Formats: sequence, C-alpha cells, structure tokens
Amino acid sequence: MRSALSLIPLFICQVLQAQGVIAIYPAPAIVERGSTKQFSKYVAISPATITWSVNGVVGGAAATGTISQTGLYTAPTVIPAVNIVNVRATSTAIATVFGESNVTISQPTPWVWSSYPNALTTGVAKSIKLNGSNFIPQSIVRVNGVAWMTTYVNATTLNATGDLPQVGTFSITVAQPDPGGAISQPVNLAVTNAPPAPVTVSVSPTSTSVALSATTQFVATVTGSSNVAVTWSASAGTISGTGLYSAPAAMPASSVVAIRATSLADNTKSAQATLLLKSNGGGGGGNNSRSLTAARFLDQAAFGPTPAEIANVQAKGISSWLDDQFAMPETVIPMPVQSSAVQALTLSRITMAPDQLRQKMAWVLGQIIVISMNKNIYPNEYVPYQQILSRDVFSNYRTLLGDIAMSPQMGKYLDLANSNKPGIGGGANENFARELMQLFTIGLNQLNLDGSVKLVNGQPVSTYTQADVRQVALALTGWTYPTAAGAQPRSNNWEDFSQPVMETRPANHDATQKTLINGCVLPAGQTVRQDLDGVLDCVFNHPNIGPFLATRLIRSLVTSNPSAAYIQRVATMFNNNGSGIRGDMKAVFLAILTDAEARQDLSPAINNGRLKDPIYSIVSFTRALNGAIVPATQIPWSFVAMGQTLVNPPSVFSYYSPLYRMPGNPALFGPEFQIYTPTESVVLGNMIYQMINQPNGDPRIDITPFVAVAGNTTLLLDLVDQTLLYGRMPAAMRNSLATAIDASYDNTQRVQTALYLAALSGQYQTQY
Repeated sequence: MRSALSLIPLFICQVLQAQGVIAIYPAPAIVERGSTKQFSKYVAISPATITWSVNGVVGGAAATGTISQTGLYTAPTVIPAVNIVNVRATSTAIATVFGESNVTISQPTPWVWSSYPNALTTGVAKSIKLNGSNFIPQSIVRVNGVAWMTTYVNATTLNATGDLPQVGTFSITVAQPDPGGAISQPVNLAVTNAPPAPVTVSVSPTSTSVALSATTQFVATVTGSSNVAVTWSASAGTISGTGLYSAPAAMPASSVVAIRATSLADNTKSAQATLLLKSNGGGGGGNNSRSLTAARFLDQAAFGPTPAEIANVQAKGISSWLDDQFAMPETVIPMPVQSSAVQALTLSRITMAPDQLRQKMAWVLGQIIVISMNKNIYPNEYVPYQQILSRDVFSNYRTLLGDIAMSPQMGKYLDLANSNKPGIGGGANENFARELMQLFTIGLNQLNLDGSVKLVNGQPVSTYTQADVRQVALALTGWTYPTAAGAQPRSNNWEDFSQPVMETRPANHDATQKTLINGCVLPAGQTVRQDLDGVLDCVFNHPNIGPFLATRLIRSLVTSNPSAAYIQRVATMFNNNGSGIRGDMKAVFLAILTDAEARQDLSPAINNGRLKDPIYSIVSFTRALNGAIVPATQIPWSFVAMGQTLVNPPSVFSYYSPLYRMPGNPALFGPEFQIYTPTESVVLGNMIYQMINQPNGDPRIDITPFVAVAGNTTLLLDLVDQTLLYGRMPAAMRNSLATAIDASYDNTQRVQTALYLAALSGQYQTQY
C-alpha cells in the first residue's frame, strides 16, 4: 500500500516539513450524498498522531457526515442545508496545528443514455422518455435549459412532457436540485414541423340490412380536410352521390354488400360499411318466396345451393335452369391410377362440377343400381360404371340397364361374367338375375301405379319366384370378360376391363326356351345377346318398374314419405312421357322436381322432406358457404366413421335400405336414419366444427361474409338464416342462437358459434 506521504506532491511535503504543519488531501473535495471519500494526511510534527473531525466534531455526525480515524469520510444520505462541511486533521501534540479540506456534499450526478423518441414534431404536450442512471424523484428534465414536467419512474427512467413550438436541434439534460445540485451531460433531440392532420373517413351506419328493391341512407364524415366530399360505391345495387343506397330487385351471388365512401381530398382514405340484403319485408315477400323456392329446389336438383346458383334460379326460373342443365356438357370423369383417388375425385366432382343436375341424378341412380369398390377394388373395375351412369342418366332407363348389364364392371360385381350353362364351370350364377329384379327394376311385391302393394285376399303378391330367378340366370349365361390385348380368346377369360362391353361365348350359353316373369317367353335357339335383351325388355315392361323407381327416386331427391298421388304421377310419366316413350329419365326427373308436392316451398307438409345423409350434408354445407373440395382432397376417409364410405357401399342395397322406417315412428319411412346413430351424429358434428374453425383447410369454406357482420347479432343471424335455412329459422331457435352468440368473447367465436349450432340443427340437417 502507498504511504500517505506518497499521495501529496513532493514540493508541498518539503514546505510542510520546514514549517512543522499538517496537510490533508484532497482539498477541497466533492462527495455525493451517501458515498465515501478517503482522505490522506501529512504530519510534520512529532509525534505524528492526529484526530479527524467534521465541522469541529471528532469523528463527525450523521447530519454532516462521519469520518473514521483512518480518514474515510462518509457523506450523509440527506444533504444538509449548508452542503459544504469542514474535514480537519488536528495534531495530538499541538492542538493549534491542523490541516483541513472543505467538502461539498452533492447530489448524485445523473447520466442520460438516450431519449425516446429522439425526434419530435412541433406542437404542445410532446412526451419523451429518458433512459440513464442516478435519477432521483427530484430530477428535472430540461430541454434547451427549459424545465419540462418530469415524472420519476425509477433510477434509470424519467418521463417528461413539454412544448416544442419551433424546429431545430435541442439539448436535453437532467438536473438534480439544490442543495448539491448536479447536471447530466446533454443528448440531442431533433424537432421538425408537425405534418398536417391526416384525412379520416367514417360511415354511418357501419352495418345494417335492407330488403330487396328497398333503399337506405348512409352518411360519410370526413375530418382533417376542408374538402368533406366523398365518392360512394357498392358491391351490389347502386348508391347515389348523397349516400342513398338502392338494393337490387333480385338477390345477387352474395347477400353481403360492401358500401364504401372514399375521400375526394385524399383518395387513399376511405371507410366501409356492411349491408345485408334480405329477401323479406318492404314488398319483398315475392322475393323471399323466389329465394326460398330456388334454394329448396337446388336442395333437390343439385348437391345443395350456392349463393350464385340461388341467384341464377331466381333470375331464370326453374324451367330455364333445368333446360340449361340438360344442355350442359358432361363433366369428364377421368380414370385415375390409384384406387384412393376415385373417392377424392368423386367427392370433388359432385361438389364443384357445374352440371349439378347430371351429378345429382347419376348419384341417385347409383344408389339403385349399385357397384362397390369393396369388391371392384381397382379404378378400371369401377370408374367406367360411373361413366355409364353419367352418360346415360338423361337417356332411357332401358339403355342404362343394357349398358350396365354388359359392362365388365357389373360382370365382376354381380358375377355375370363367366356365368355358364349347367355343366360348364359350375353352372349359371344367380346374383345378377336376382338383383336385376329385386333392386334395379321391379322389387319383391307387385305394386299398384301409386306405389302401394297390390293385395290379393289381403296378402301381397310376389313379383317373382326362385324358379324365375333360375330362368333369368340361364338366359344370361354365355358372357365373359374382354380378351386382353395380345391374348388368345378363351372359353372363360380372366378378368379384363380394357373394353366397355363383355364378350359372348355361345358355347357357354343355355339356348333352351326360358319362361320368365309376367308371361315373358324366350324361344329356344336365341343368341347370348338376344336372351339378354329379352330379359331386360321383360323387366323393363313390367308394370311394377314405374312405381318402383318413382318411389325410390322421390325418396332420394325430395321426401322420404311421398303421397300415393305423387308416386302415381311420376310412375305415369315413366310409362309414357307424353310422346308414347317409356322409360324417358329426363321426363321422369322433370316430373319429380316440378311436381306440386315437390314445390310446396312455402308450406311443406308436416312429414315432407328427408334427412341429409353424411355425404350430402358435408357437400351441401361446403357449397352453401361458397367453398371447395379439391380433387386432391384428403377427407374421404372422414366418411368411413359416418357409415358412408365414398364409392364403397357395404352391399347391393347401397348405404342404407330404402325401406328403413323411422325409429320412433314406424309409420314413416326414413332411409337415411339407418346410418344416423349417436356415433355418426357426433362424427358429423366434429367434421363441421373442424371446417368452421379451419375455413382455409380441406374442405375450404368462405366465412368472410359472416365475419363482416359478426359484431351485429341481428345481422349475423339474418345471414346464417338466409344462407343455411333460406329464411325459415324459427323464433325459438333464433333466440337460443342469439344467447349463445352474445356469450362469445370475440367476433371469430361469434361466427363459429352461429354457424356451428345452425349447421347441426334439425332444421338444417333435414332437407324439407
């Protein structure tokens, strides 16, 4: 350690030694309150012992500071009124000899590291935040020497507010108050002129609704400019220069209209309001009727309505829409490489294809004439069957029967291929013969024209017997798969699907006379094709086929419990299209969809309608929300848990029996309820929940119109009602949904709640 003498300059020590006095160092000194300072001494007297004192008090005092006998001075934590004290070292040998130092007790010196912001604009009440050290509650921020209102946050942070009326570069310092005042080093603050006030635009009301053909007034407010004029625009309908909106007469593709006001002073500034077009009220009752009729019709004639298609039907009318659909080119059904792609392509096609009538009717016929990929597992064993349905759907039912019967796809599924006469390869197979009669054409019991079972002595009469099945099976022998390219034809070819029609093998055909149902006789000696045509002509001309098909088609398209008169009208059209042609499917579909019972749009009968099966429910929900299911979709597996695996019905009866009755009311038919168990209903609900919560996922749906009105419970419910229920939401349901919506914590959850609860309601899940 250095000696005390070594801290004092040499020439001073020499002088002191000559005079015999005492010196201390440093003298004078500055010490921050609460801190310490070490003093050194030089004593030129013997003995060299001294006493230390502050303001004459040996060892000092709390108010003025204390000093140890080694010379360590500790300043008081509170600066005294007189902040200069005397520190003295007095000789113990000669009391009149001493050395002293005047000590100034100061505030801690503040340091400023930075200000935020470091640039401001002119104006009043500007605020800055200073970061630094040694700040105290009494610190004052000064800008160019002018004190600002200062708020102490902590020892490293100060907030200050003041006026900056001119531009320039200003010095910011922090000053500590007297006694013992101190000031920081400066930091710079740049001040520029304040920009002009920004132009803002607002529109009132921000959301509202209006009936078709009605008007409503909007008002725009512009601030920040003397020019308060705006230009108006509307995504549908028209709006005048004064903000008077006029709704269109017919519902556009979207019922949510964006109203925008744009400032003329600054065309980058605008504001938007949301308007919901409603089909009812204000003379719009007719519009409401047309909207409901269009939506309900599309529930039957398509895989559910889209907003654009509702507008299309409203504009054209049902008859013109049907004409357009009949004339529309057929959507091509490709042959995929992978079996899994058949499901995805099918789901995407029925959702997105423009020829919706063809897609819907082909789907329905495919539930009557069934092939399944649970047996025909490869695409070429199944897809040509879809292509036949699509191609023949608007032709004659007899044509469809023939094309299906001769296809190698049906040849495999119901074992018609390589069915041989007795004694060759096991004999005639009866599968196709039985299903042709039971499921494709005439059913089990003889029917009246109105679909009711014909009774004799109070008992139903069978349409065919087991003997009839055997006779038909014999008539259908002699068909085999096409000969594969490069192969030699065989008596019974192995499975091949390269050609659309199976080949005949006369040697394998039973050429004896066959007696069929309803008095049909096939003479002996006919060819394989002649006997097939004879069988198909026999069932096609059976009196049962009209009411049998009419009942199943009506149940699949319109209602599970059609009246006898409805069935009879459609069956009559099957028997004769008005031009003497039997089996005209175009005429049959027209009769089903335009019948008075189908068009009970405003007041359907209490038992009208049908339950939506899972595939139709998801597809129609996607279409209602302007969504899409892409060809590469990964969701077909979701339907497995809902009892409706795409293109893979479990049996020849398809996914559910057309004769299944309501569990709680066996007097009523309800085919789709056969696969609507608690498990399936929960899985369906989970899928709809996922779609709503991931609208950009797979499938994709568009919830932006609902988000636009989410803040207004009334408008949100109106839009959900229009979109999913076509304006038929009961008051009790509306009240319940409103309660649930208003309990939601943000607009996103409000939309999710409204759509989810409405989509799972009986009103939506039932097509009525």
